[in-house]
Amino acid sequence: MSTIWLFLALLGCVCCTDYIFSHSKLQNVAYSKKVTMSSIHVSNKFPASNVVNGILSDFAHTSIERYPWLRINLGARYRIHEIEIFARSKCCGSQLHDFDVSVGDNFHKTMCGHFTGAANTGQRIVFWCPHNTVGRFVHVQIVSGTESVLSPAEILVWGVHEH
Repeated sequence: MSTIWLFLALLGCVCCTDYIFSHSKLQNVAYSKKVTMSSIHVSNKFPASNVVNGILSDFAHTSIERYPWLRINLGARYRIHEIEIFARSKCCGSQLHDFDVSVGDNFHKTMCGHFTGAANTGQRIVFWCPHNTVGRFVHVQIVSGTESVLSPAEILVWGVHEH
């Protein structure tokens, strides 16, 4: 059962009319899209593209900095429903901590959520964006601490193309 259908079942809604919930249209719109990071790990072995390649066993990794970030360019405007972020699966899940997730077009962004604290290794973190959240870019940024790295394993962005 997909995450969205499980969510709807828990709410008791099995027949929603809003097309965003349409199982046939909702898709991971971030897969294989262009990703930019605030920096790249010195080894250059953990590129930004790893967060949208569909493989949970690898990851992207910034250098140590104050507020590391990454941005997924979806290539077009999408109505975003849900964003899933996976922490690294073998170690170091806590590197994913105290971060914001937003969606928008350049300067105008809608906050989809904030995660407080440190993730567990392999943890899946889910954010449901506010109704009618539309944008071309998904932005993830650590917003606390003095020296951090951002090293998520995978980011899934569930949405539909905005016509």
